[in-house]
Amino acid sequence: PSREQVEAQLVKDVEIKVAQPESVEGFFEAVGTVRSRKTATLSSKVVGTVIAVLVKEGDRVKRGQALIEVDSRDLRAELQGARASLEEAEWAIKAAESAISAAKGQRDLAAATFKRYETLVARGSVTPQEYDEVSAKYKVANAELERAEENLGALKAKREQARARVSYIQTLLAYTTIASPFDGVVTAKIGEVGMIASPGTPLLTVEETSRYRLEAEVGESWLAHARVGSMVSVIIDALKVALSGKIAEIVPAADPQSRTFTVKIDLPPHPLLRSGLYGKASFPVGKKEVLLVPPEAILQRGQLLGLSVVDKDGAVRLRLVKTGKRYNQKVEILSGLSPGERVIVRGMERVADGTRVLLPSL
Repeated sequence: PSREQVEAQLVKDVEIKVAQPESVEGFFEAVGTVRSRKTATLSSKVVGTVIAVLVKEGDRVKRGQALIEVDSRDLRAELQGARASLEEAEWAIKAAESAISAAKGQRDLAAATFKRYETLVARGSVTPQEYDEVSAKYKVANAELERAEENLGALKAKREQARARVSYIQTLLAYTTIASPFDGVVTAKIGEVGMIASPGTPLLTVEETSRYRLEAEVGESWLAHARVGSMVSVIIDALKVALSGKIAEIVPAADPQSRTFTVKIDLPPHPLLRSGLYGKASFPVGKKEVLLVPPEAILQRGQLLGLSVVDKDGAVRLRLVKTGKRYNQKVEILSGLSPGERVIVRGMERVADGTRVLLPSL
């Protein structure tokens, strides 16, 4: 056949490009779960019956808002008794102070009499017996004053104990109302009216909703590329959005099962972020050369992926390939394609294995 006839048999309406290595910013990916930056599992600090649950799952709450009430009747009765003991101690202290005042008067009188008798006995104006009697009275007055002062000290100690008891019960009473520690949303409700609340038993979980982070699991071989303070790209699949996050923390201990480290990445505010969403973070690792093709050039046959490669004579051959990551809206070809080979990137539906195409002037 003539050259014109051969060219007429060639498929012309296809776009062919030569595969060449491109310099791209390399990265590795790590998957993880979106978590609230602040989560609180609330429990009672006292033992008691839950008498009211004021919220349900999904409710938004404010800091200090009452969420659960625990029965406080026993504590209120104890508080009443403690206050009565405190009042009794106050009255006893007043009486003891009056007794000290009287004892001081008696001691001062006895001291003055004793000093006068000391002078008189030296002059011989009083008998030794009279002097001994005055001296004994003075000693008794001193002893009575000391006893009164000791009694006052004991009563003051008792008053402090009563005050401490009142303060302690008031603190326990405050614990019977369980409040939200911050603005957030109730994500779990375990407590129900009638159950016995006790320290350590979870009743509610509250999460902060204004700030979230992705907790990604990074393999030990890649950990050197994750640095606190560096920025990474995060894709939240369910939201179909890409976010820029900052590495806030790297947990220093590895999971012994998976040999991965948890990297916590702070995310920017987004109205649709929720705890539990699946996310994927991309960590930069430096420049590298890769073979890239447009995603529309890739053919899928079941589980296999291929490219329409054109040989030097213009014949089309279906080449099975292994793909890698996406860079700049293109797909990395890991194997099955060599630099310099021609690939059909548009019009693949017009050709089949063995079809000949018109080669462009390259």
